[in-house]
Amino acid sequence: MFRAEMLKLTTTRATKAAVAVGVAGLIATQVTLVTVLPALASGAIGPGREALGDDLPAFDLTTGAAQLAAVSPLGSSTGAGSIGIAVLAVLILGVLAGTTDYRFGGIVPTALAQPRRGRILTAKVLATALAGLVVGVTYAAVSLGTLLVSLLLARTELAASPLELAGVLGGGALAVALFALLGLAIGILARSQLAGVLVMLGILLFELIAQAIIQLVTGTLPAWAQLMPLSLGQAAVSSGATGGIPPVTAVAALAALVAVVVAAAGVALRSRDI
Repeated sequence: MFRAEMLKLTTTRATKAAVAVGVAGLIATQVTLVTVLPALASGAIGPGREALGDDLPAFDLTTGAAQLAAVSPLGSSTGAGSIGIAVLAVLILGVLAGTTDYRFGGIVPTALAQPRRGRILTAKVLATALAGLVVGVTYAAVSLGTLLVSLLLARTELAASPLELAGVLGGGALAVALFALLGLAIGILARSQLAGVLVMLGILLFELIAQAIIQLVTGTLPAWAQLMPLSLGQAAVSSGATGGIPPVTAVAALAALVAVVVAAAGVALRSRDI
């Protein structure tokens, strides 16, 4: 079953397109925010900061904290309240993994070959987790590469320690794998690719809107409001020095959240007709 699920993931054009879009989007984001704009600000390329004026945002990659923020496998950003292309792509990858059988009718022969639907779910979870981890490692390599190129152009030394970099990159790779599993569970629950994508987008937008409203009304963001997928993913790639949720705790909380949704998908898979 595991090999069959891996074959579906590696041969379906839609999943290949999702991974390609995620990697391309991350490259574009990282090159722009981590390499090009800091190089423009430092004068390594372009006419120099004096000629560009105040329209160019300030970038400083000389500190370890700034370098750790720039190396995030989920994609760097200039502010909060946004969803990165890399995260969207891996969530869509998971949704496709959970809905492809339903769209093309493959769930019927799969269930005939393996009547125990729990084993079908286990195979899908293992295959999607492995695929998500591979994508996460690819994201980490892209982010690290763009940071090193940026430091080389700016003639800046690497201030972050190898252990800190490994923590951020490893946490990001795990978060990507967990996001893929979250998409898988949503896809199994929805059974339709369009419905799965819409539900997934609705969940992400709800998190962003709800957090913005809560912070606007209360002036702060309570701890419980940070226990949502995107927030936990960002906390997983943080350095842990900002006073938020520690990275290890964030990964564990995201894993627990994903486990609950996967369990619900398992119940639905066992109880519904195919």
